[in-house]
Amino acid sequence: MKRNNEIKKQKKGCGFKIFVTFIILFCFAAVIFGAVALYYIATVPDLEDLNPTPVAETSKVYAIDGSLLTEFHATENREIIPFSKMSENIKNAVIAVEDKRFYSHEGVDYRRIIGALIADIKAGGYAQGASTITQQYVKNTYFSQEKTVRRKINEALIAIQIERHFTKDKILEMYLNTVNFGSGSYGIEKAAQTYFGKNAENLSISESALLAGLLKLPEVYSPFNNIEKARNRRNIVLGLMKEQGYITSSEYKEAVNEAVTVNVSGLMNSNTENRFAPYFIDFVKQQLYEKKFSDYDVFKGGLRIYTTLDKELQVAAENSFTKVFPNPIDPSYSLVSVDPCNGYIYAMVGGKDYNASKFNIATQGKRQPGSVFKVPVLIEAIRQNINPQKTYNPNGPITIDIPGSKPWVIDNYGGQKFGESMNIIDATINSVNVVYAQLTMEVGSDNVEKLLNNMDIYDIGSNPAIGLGGLEQGITPLDVSKIFSTLSSGGLYHEPVCITKITDSKGEVLFEYLPEKNPSFKRIIDEPEAFLATQILQRVITEGTGRNANIGRPAAGKTGTTSDLRDAWFAGYSPELVTVVWMGYQDSNRPMEPINDRNITGGSYPAEIWREFMSEALKDRPVSQFKIPGEGLNEIQVCRDSGKLPTFWCPSENLEFRLFVKGEIPTKYCDVHNKITVPDVTGMNSEQCRQLLNSLFFSVSEIIEVNNDYEEDTVFKTDPLPGTVIETSDNINPLITIFISKGTEKIIMPDLTGQTRNSAENILKEAGLSLSNIITDYSSFQPADLIYDQDPAPGTEVAPGTGVTVYISKGINPSQTAVPDIIGLSRQDAVKKLNNAGFLNISILEEENKSPIGFVFKQSPAPQTIYNKEQVVIITISKGIKVPNVIGMQKSEASTLLSSLGFTVETTGGADSSSKIISQTPLGETFAEFGSKITIKAEDIQETTTTGTQASTTTTSSSTTSSTVSSGG
Repeated sequence: MKRNNEIKKQKKGCGFKIFVTFIILFCFAAVIFGAVALYYIATVPDLEDLNPTPVAETSKVYAIDGSLLTEFHATENREIIPFSKMSENIKNAVIAVEDKRFYSHEGVDYRRIIGALIADIKAGGYAQGASTITQQYVKNTYFSQEKTVRRKINEALIAIQIERHFTKDKILEMYLNTVNFGSGSYGIEKAAQTYFGKNAENLSISESALLAGLLKLPEVYSPFNNIEKARNRRNIVLGLMKEQGYITSSEYKEAVNEAVTVNVSGLMNSNTENRFAPYFIDFVKQQLYEKKFSDYDVFKGGLRIYTTLDKELQVAAENSFTKVFPNPIDPSYSLVSVDPCNGYIYAMVGGKDYNASKFNIATQGKRQPGSVFKVPVLIEAIRQNINPQKTYNPNGPITIDIPGSKPWVIDNYGGQKFGESMNIIDATINSVNVVYAQLTMEVGSDNVEKLLNNMDIYDIGSNPAIGLGGLEQGITPLDVSKIFSTLSSGGLYHEPVCITKITDSKGEVLFEYLPEKNPSFKRIIDEPEAFLATQILQRVITEGTGRNANIGRPAAGKTGTTSDLRDAWFAGYSPELVTVVWMGYQDSNRPMEPINDRNITGGSYPAEIWREFMSEALKDRPVSQFKIPGEGLNEIQVCRDSGKLPTFWCPSENLEFRLFVKGEIPTKYCDVHNKITVPDVTGMNSEQCRQLLNSLFFSVSEIIEVNNDYEEDTVFKTDPLPGTVIETSDNINPLITIFISKGTEKIIMPDLTGQTRNSAENILKEAGLSLSNIITDYSSFQPADLIYDQDPAPGTEVAPGTGVTVYISKGINPSQTAVPDIIGLSRQDAVKKLNNAGFLNISILEEENKSPIGFVFKQSPAPQTIYNKEQVVIITISKGIKVPNVIGMQKSEASTLLSSLGFTVETTGGADSSSKIISQTPLGETFAEFGSKITIKAEDIQETTTTGTQASTTTTSSSTTSSTVSSGG
């Protein structure tokens, strides 16, 4: 027992020693920890002295319509937005799951630290984090991810400083803009777009809970990786939101039961590079670097890059190749389309397959342009005032000596042969190498090089073969567009651009392209010169090598094909758009084989691709014409056969209007159609002859002569004689004189009226005529034995010896006499006067008329007409004016009607104009003299007034009134 007590005492002493030792060690550790903590507190930097790790922000690239085209970002795809653009749902969800006492602590949540420590001890390791949202923001922004005591202490201390420096809302905003949500999405805006295809301000409760749940382990809980884990994690967050009062029970139930629906395109975009217009996007990046933006600026700087790309035209550009080539082809191809008014690049295809080759032929591929480079030679020739009508030998091969070099031998494509001479216009239309070789030597290849240098086209050299596409280093499709854009804009050069504006994420402008303020903007060619070149190049499409490019509206262009079919081009433009198409292999030494048994030349497939694209690009635009310059250019009609002013005899189908500049207006007339043969017009009447000679552009003079061999008005001779060839050089109408017969000599028939037979015979004899026939008859006016008529009539032209018939009066016909004038007589007097004149057969009519009743106002026949006495004479007598029935009318209405018929009206009775007519004199439907008096009597309408049970009748009367209204007849 004693032994046991001793053992107990020893154990008790040993335990006490252990306890004391623990206390000493704990105090020592506390001192050490406190010293270290004080050291860290003393050495922690102020917030102002810390440099936060720059927050990478995604740069956005926009198409010309403002829609998003693509994004540039490094590992962190982020878009920073203000607090107001964040949904309350996401703010509540993040606070609920990450820091429920966020709005009450001061940067460090001590209660959470203790809870986390207890959880760790129970778990025997790290089980629960204790960092607040502020601490997480500090960790993500100011420190590396290493896990050290010093970092944790500094993190807490800086968090406290952050809380003192910023509001809680600002801290939450900064946190939500920086934190990683997985799938390459940093910040809540990009996360909302990636997972749900919407902006952060539109996130629902369920969507917010899912995104907040990602913060713990983004890739583990990503719905792209495991939708079940994502749903379970979301529901945990929803439970916390309900517990903390952010959502109601009904909202919780609805959100928990909501299916997880994610944005599939977000998954695709997070794993793959945007492939829309990839060559254009690469060119945009290149231009950003040329404008001195760094990699950080481009991929992390949050730039807003506004480009010129037109999505619809880009699709049309890509589709134009598949329309022409439904099946895959071996050669590559390129297309670039530019607005000539400002240099905007609307569409760009840099190659056949971006995945196979990212080499951008449109901007990097320096190729030989072939006959496309006849265009700068044409421009330079016009600038040097060389008339496009100037002719050259078009047939090869020809040899040109080049000082210091081997002789240059030139032939046409395929050895084509033409006539003896050809002007520059036709050589352009038909792409004739031999003519353009001579023209290049005339204008000087060095001058062509200088012209191109002014358009920012360099490294092409001044080889004499420049006009046939022989360049030192070749040229890109984009550079070729500069030439044709300058022509389309009337001679103004705009640098091709793909970026119109660059801002930072806050909208501050860092760069802006203003076409007319750009240093490269300048006039290269005078407007009349550019228009003249355009007129010529339009004919390349309508009638030359570019016919396959015809789009049915104003357009100009040029084909180009290099030796061995290594490059094939079509470059063309309308007033609205410039487009260049190229085909070939990236290996410039490899020729193209025929496709579908058809050689690939500039006028074949490239022209068709150009047509397909331009037709689609311009289909909704109104047709416009190339602007005709107001000055410096003259439009003159010429004969196509000679290129000179037309004569009268140039066929109308050969006439065309051509433009001439700087005093090059033609002054000489066509020497092909300047001869005319005098036609034989003998025997034609004068009118037929005049019409024919006028149609042949003769100036006609006429001589009229007596001719016994030809009838009157017949042409019997011309001067010059028929068959004579007249040649003119001044285009003055050649003069021809026609001789017109006036027949045999004519005699004017004398007037024999009133002559006796003997005197008539004497008059006719003296005139060379004869009396051939005598007819006697009664005359209505001529006394007996005197001539009252003749045939031919007096004044008629007759031939000598013509016989004349005369009519001799037997006296006045007793059965006829003149009808007397009886107008205005009474019926009785008129009948008496007609009877006295011998007219007994009289018909008398009566009609309504203003004339006095019973008096004649019309007769037939008219007075003094010679008339057979036995015939009827009709006389018409007035029966006056018919009186209308006005009984029952209002007094004013009746008076007005009667006055309008010319009657004088007298009214009796009736106090006012509304009184009713109760009688009239004379009665209605009778006739009375025009202007006679009509008496009408009126009576007022009685009014009955009732008061109580008694009624009284009041009649208002007035004295008789009389008024006379006169109306002209």
